[in-house]
Amino acid sequence: MDTIFWICVKLMQVGANVLGITYQQLNVILFVILHPALTIVLWYQYRRYKRKYQLALEMNK
Repeated sequence: MDTIFWICVKLMQVGANVLGITYQQLNVILFVILHPALTIVLWYQYRRYKRKYQLALEMNK
């Protein structure tokens, strides 16, 4: 598990260098902004799909 962590840290350091930002800035962008935003979008899509599926089941009765 420790190896995976350090591989991810190295990838983020390389990504930060490519983007011209610091590791900390990339960390905030990924885990404070993008990850929660993606989670909210996927949760919303799941709820919408679930509602449509339930309506379809009710219409087929």
